[in-house]
Amino acid sequence: MKRSRLLPLLALAALSAALLAACAPSASAPAEPLPDPATYRPTDAPVSVPGVGEVGRWMITKDLVPATWLGEKLGGRTLREPINVLFVDRAARTPEEATRRLLAAMKAAGYGPKGGHSTGYWGEVGGRLYPMLPTGKGEAFSDGPFWVPNNHGRIFGPVPLANGYAFTGAFSLEGIRVLPSPGHPYRSFQVAREDLADKLNSRSIYKRAGYVDMGSRLDTPTETTGDHDGRAVLLVAGGS
Repeated sequence: MKRSRLLPLLALAALSAALLAACAPSASAPAEPLPDPATYRPTDAPVSVPGVGEVGRWMITKDLVPATWLGEKLGGRTLREPINVLFVDRAARTPEEATRRLLAAMKAAGYGPKGGHSTGYWGEVGGRLYPMLPTGKGEAFSDGPFWVPNNHGRIFGPVPLANGYAFTGAFSLEGIRVLPSPGHPYRSFQVAREDLADKLNSRSIYKRAGYVDMGSRLDTPTETTGDHDGRAVLLVAGGS
């Protein structure tokens, strides 16, 4: 391979390795043994969503605390990661079918699972914690590779309903930072939410059905949710 082509490839490989390290979850052990996720409930009160039940406001980390963008700050404040997408599948008859249909819809929308992301997250829905989808090592649903700015997120469920199944999701737009330290800085929650909803609406069985007020907008001296407006977009498959 010519030197002129090798150098950019080596630089990309080095940047990719640095970004992967920056996006990896903390390996430090918690000070105390963690509660059992099967019975644990986050301290923040969930939102009661008609037809779905109780839905947690925040994505939860492997340490069972609200996700804060791996410790990144926004204007010196802690950045909370909200649940901003709700999925309801009225036609699915089993959890496995609901999951298959959702994965197919995400792929059709251009948000198939891609590597280079942090994992181990949970979402509270229907009175319990569910582990994240996708389940692959280092994977999240994303519209592009991790070494360029991309809309990405995780999905939690399925929780059984009287008619069908529901999932929740946390989606955001991340940028790329090389200096002073490699990483994926926050860019937007709304941009990713709306892009995902538009593409699912036009390319999949899931259609826009409005918004749900999650009461999750934060703007205090110490905490923020960036451009998040406190709402989750509702996407419904198989009927209203």
